[in-house]
Amino acid sequence: MERETISLLFLIVSAAAIGFGLAAAQLRQPVVVGFLIAGLAAGRIVDRWSVDTEIIQAFADFGVTFLMFALGVQFSFRELVEMRRLVVRAGFPQILLTAVTAFVIYVATGLPLATCFVLAFASAMSSSIVALTLMEHRGTLAQPAARPTVAIALSQDVAVVPLVALLPALTGSSIAEVGRGLVVAVANALIALLVITILGVRVVPWLLFHVARRGSRELFLLTVVLLAFGTAIGSERLGLSLALGAFLAGVVISESEFSYQALGGILPLRDVFGVMFFAGLGLLTDLGGLLDAWPLTLTILLTVTLLKTTITAVVVRFVGFPADVAVRSGIFLGQIGEFSFVLGLVALRGGVIDETVYNALIGAAIASLLLNSLLLSASRPLGRLLAAPLERLGTAPRMEDEREESHPQRAKLRGHVVIAGYGRAGREVGRVLQRRRFRFVVIDRDPVLVRELRHEGLTVVYGDVANEQVLLAAGIPTARVFVVAVPDAFAAETAVRLARALNPTLDIIARADRRNFVTRLIDAGASEVVHPSFEAGLELVRHTLHRFGMSLQEIQAILTARRVDYYEEERRIAD
Repeated sequence: MERETISLLFLIVSAAAIGFGLAAAQLRQPVVVGFLIAGLAAGRIVDRWSVDTEIIQAFADFGVTFLMFALGVQFSFRELVEMRRLVVRAGFPQILLTAVTAFVIYVATGLPLATCFVLAFASAMSSSIVALTLMEHRGTLAQPAARPTVAIALSQDVAVVPLVALLPALTGSSIAEVGRGLVVAVANALIALLVITILGVRVVPWLLFHVARRGSRELFLLTVVLLAFGTAIGSERLGLSLALGAFLAGVVISESEFSYQALGGILPLRDVFGVMFFAGLGLLTDLGGLLDAWPLTLTILLTVTLLKTTITAVVVRFVGFPADVAVRSGIFLGQIGEFSFVLGLVALRGGVIDETVYNALIGAAIASLLLNSLLLSASRPLGRLLAAPLERLGTAPRMEDEREESHPQRAKLRGHVVIAGYGRAGREVGRVLQRRRFRFVVIDRDPVLVRELRHEGLTVVYGDVANEQVLLAAGIPTARVFVVAVPDAFAAETAVRLARALNPTLDIIARADRRNFVTRLIDAGASEVVHPSFEAGLELVRHTLHRFGMSLQEIQAILTARRVDYYEEERRIAD
């Protein structure tokens, strides 16, 4: 009976998430809002069955693990270093100023200090996913407000880690107990970091290398999932949390040569279980309790949308950005993010906050995400209204030397060649490009070959060519030519479709070992397709005709005409 209940619960939540997610997307709202509302709606149905909350909690735990693990894999120390000035001068001050001011507000409401601490930092966090999605929908990713927004969001991602580590220490009933708890939490965190560092340097790269040598995508993905959950559970046993362990496991992999392949494999799982996480938050929320907690909900909402937006705008203006840019950056971050949910869930499970506070946090989060889009629509008049007071602020000099350095996209290759598959065919292309000093990137799934090529000084990305994250790592969106020389026809077809979607003007030349795949690759978006057996036949024709005394010009004309007829015929079939 329990198995049937879990299956039915999964179906109901998935269907509700799709329905409300589509509605949110249609209204140009973040789909996260739809998932949260779907959980609230599904919760009213589930209440009738008296489903054990441990089942719902298990869904949420899976979601937390994959969300934090994916964040860890995507975490870039290089990007953090490149944006260090903005992170230090804008990101961390925004978090601290917002948290301290919010803490004072929550203390004034009479809440316990530990609860105020959790709510203060949950209010200081924003959703980088929501902010970037809103910028993408509005076509503002390339505008000036994107840079400070990304820097502050990056600093918030960094700040989540120590917060998650310290939360279990706040369960003490006295200051002495809290102090002891903090010491234990810090000690456990240091032990966990030491163990994970040793694993990251010695064990994980060795394990992933030997698994990758087997050439099995399934084994590689299973190993990555095992590392994520194994580290998460180990972290929990040390008195920390699943979320912190999953993040640290992701960071370990992010510094390895297998990071892009791991990220591409884990993202679909993150998306599926991320839906279950957000819907699970809705399921765990008591709708009646949410309505009863409306005063606290309203307090959190005003703190997030007004206080955090204002503080962010002031900080961004102070580091040298124009007033209108500062206002837009503040509005983009004027909402509660998914890692605030993680903090709230960890605090609820640890007894730091109660269900009333948790319900208020969820209600304020949904309202802030809905209100965020409305504020963005009014960002121009708000910018004009706030421009005068913001302009009067004493601003620090603009960091001109960092403008190019801190924009990761500009540091990437442009106009280069990407060679997928460095076997005999791909290697020939690479040798010619190397002699001519043309820039190129190699993608290959052989870890031994990848290391050899890197020792030779070539730029190589380990991974499956049909993995979107691998293509992005190779710079497909800014490449000039994409050479698909992998023998796996289905992987080649998927890679061509992905590359064409990422870069509509890309020149794609692909290899097709069988004639029927010539048509499929052309249909997928290949500019040119090479059929090795046919090309070998033409070479045999060239040699034979040369023996009969025909000139090279005549032979070349015959071969060119035949080649055009053959591939044009395939194009007509594809059309």
